[in-house]
Amino acid sequence: MSSLALMRWLESAPDRYDAGMRLLTLGRLSRVHRAAAEAACAEPGARVLEIGCGTGALTERLVRAGARVTALDHSAEMLERARTRLGERAAGVEWLERSASEIDALPDASYDVAVASLCLSDMGASERAFVLRALAAVVRPGGAVVIADEVVPNGGLRRAVHALVRVPQAALGWLLAGAVSSPLRDPAAELRQAGLRVQSERRWLGGTLALVVAEVPA
Repeated sequence: MSSLALMRWLESAPDRYDAGMRLLTLGRLSRVHRAAAEAACAEPGARVLEIGCGTGALTERLVRAGARVTALDHSAEMLERARTRLGERAAGVEWLERSASEIDALPDASYDVAVASLCLSDMGASERAFVLRALAAVVRPGGAVVIADEVVPNGGLRRAVHALVRVPQAALGWLLAGAVSSPLRDPAAELRQAGLRVQSERRWLGGTLALVVAEVPA
């Protein structure tokens, strides 16, 4: 089974998701989440909107860092797993069962930071552009948008190898899970097109897993 197909299968099975993601990312996802939480919680008591919270691995880090979190996911089962994970701390989180494309209904400039982890790659280009513009709108001027996701690696050789690997992954992923993700080719460029100022970019796993931090212009 390919890593992509396994990832799609794990997303449909929350009880296996965390262990599977640690395996697929060789432990790197934990580092990405730690870096994302540090970036999102630079200010004490930050109001953080997390889209695609999944089973709450990043949500837990955000709450422990003192953030006031609104966690959003389209899956009721994932949200329930996240609540269970946080235990008593779950009471301090606002949980929203809705898709990322519905965040435009949230009030403008109502958050200090927005975080998206491993969810933008599940969207088409037009939906992703819409979501990034919506994130820029719901975050206050001077606030941050933090994204962590699958990306196409830099460099001709790495990209060629990545493209070859993706063909069987995509086919098997569609057969097993009925869905295929699309790694972002240039996440920083997409954030800029949404009107954001990119502050930093870090990569792991041979350049295939990235964390990008951008600022909403004042």
